[in-house]
Amino acid sequence: MKKEKFAGFIRRKEVLGVFLILFLVFAFYSVKLMSASPYVVNTQTLGTFKEEGQLKHAAYLKPNEIYGYMVFRDEYPISLVDRFLLTYTYSSNPPLSTGTYEVTGKVVYYVTKGSEEVTMWEGTLFDEKGKLQNGGFTVEYTLDMGELDRMTAEVSNELGMKRLNRRVIITTKVLGTGNVGGKEITRSFDHEVELIRDSGAGLYYFTDTSKSAKKTLTTTTKEEVSASVLGVTSSLDTAKVMTTLLALLMLIPLVGYVYTSRPSKDELAKIRPYIVKGAPGPVQKRVVLKTPKDLETTFELVDKPVLHYIEGEDEVFAIIDDGISYEYRKPLPQGGEEAS
Repeated sequence: MKKEKFAGFIRRKEVLGVFLILFLVFAFYSVKLMSASPYVVNTQTLGTFKEEGQLKHAAYLKPNEIYGYMVFRDEYPISLVDRFLLTYTYSSNPPLSTGTYEVTGKVVYYVTKGSEEVTMWEGTLFDEKGKLQNGGFTVEYTLDMGELDRMTAEVSNELGMKRLNRRVIITTKVLGTGNVGGKEITRSFDHEVELIRDSGAGLYYFTDTSKSAKKTLTTTTKEEVSASVLGVTSSLDTAKVMTTLLALLMLIPLVGYVYTSRPSKDELAKIRPYIVKGAPGPVQKRVVLKTPKDLETTFELVDKPVLHYIEGEDEVFAIIDDGISYEYRKPLPQGGEEAS
């Protein structure tokens, strides 16, 4: 009886309406939360690391009445330059705590083969190495152009090449470690400067005399997202699972109602037009038919109307033929009401 009362309570329209509203609410939250990311990614800047290398140059000149003894320019007349004073400076901020450097000057002799350059010989002019001090260093070198011209003449003579070209290259390499915003870093810095001898213009000039690099260091953290559903706060993953389960639970009574409220199949549909209400008189014999199909078969054989009446706790469908009652019985429906 308790189960029947509970089932009846569930089938009440106002109760089903509550289940429908709750289903829609939880389904809405479930769909909404499914598209949300369970984590928020936060990026925090720890600091910025900067480094710079620069070659400063000046020329000592041969006696002249225009520029004087020394000049600082971007371009220098080839005919007046006696030697160059080269000063290379490297700095880092925040300063690298440890590191090494190497500054190398070399001269490359080459010839042109069509559009291709063919290197014939290389020579080292200077090679300065050391450790970083306060995250930087400074190196000075004097490049004697007269001595370089004599070297070029000797190489040209040895190779037997009158049209031998030369290129002076200054290469800097720095490798160090430091700390930025509490994070350990390792840096590698390379810089190449070339001294160009433009015979057509009659000028010396340097290319790419400065180079700088900048790196911003960040840290990334993932924070779990929380969600509030009907005043209850939990993690997003938990909220996704719970709202989906609750939506399905609210759907069960609704599906059950739709399923159970469907009209039952009429097992006597084929002979329903031939059923009449009324009880038979006295009969000589009763034959019990077990199924509606048996009743239908008997009806087709004897072609007599089917009497429908109530006897005790049974609903009886009977066909009378020659004093014999062919009866199909089934219990009355719940509530004792006569079936249609």
